[in-house]
Amino acid sequence: MTGDRDLSGGAPDDGVATDWPRWLDVLERAGIPASSNLRAPAEPGAVAEAEAVFGREFPAALRALYALADGQLADHPRAPGPHPEVATSLFPATYRFVPLAEATREYRGWLDVVADMGHDHVTVRPGDPVLAHYWDAGWWPLAVDGGGNALVVDTVPEPGGAVGQIVVAGPDEDERRVVGTGVGDYLRRLIAAGPEVDDAVVDPSDRPYRFWDATHLR
Repeated sequence: MTGDRDLSGGAPDDGVATDWPRWLDVLERAGIPASSNLRAPAEPGAVAEAEAVFGREFPAALRALYALADGQLADHPRAPGPHPEVATSLFPATYRFVPLAEATREYRGWLDVVADMGHDHVTVRPGDPVLAHYWDAGWWPLAVDGGGNALVVDTVPEPGGAVGQIVVAGPDEDERRVVGTGVGDYLRRLIAAGPEVDDAVVDPSDRPYRFWDATHLR
């Protein structure tokens, strides 16, 4: 991962303003109802409130993403708020792009958990510049899978890493690994790979769900 080139051309937002719509289009053309699962852009005040909890500014690419969408609609039928007609995830497998308010709750919850957890069982994929931590205060949850695992924006990388890199973390993920050098880079990797679509519509609780994956990017 550390040897991969950044293809953003040095854009301050790492190309997110261009690559996020491209990624949504890739999903739509594969039969994944991405647009109908989106929430409206985040208000600047909401971003500032989340940053206050985080204790630092978000990387520019993450701010750019929230300026385009404040996460996605809830996919659980008993969750509050509006629901899509057909639910899906906007990141691989069941990693749902979480709205700022939910991400803030997740972040606070992780801080409570990590205070009582050690890091002894955590490993790092060879060559990946990420802390061998169960969780870290410098990680912001971008997407969660419903089982406690998250794709996080890492603002405290190890030497050789990039501030804002995307890291896999969680109780089912003992090996920390970098899946993108930033939000923009991660989107471009998803675009290049394309979704692995399961043609079956899973309907576990009277609400259709369209599943897809990109196994090497989670």
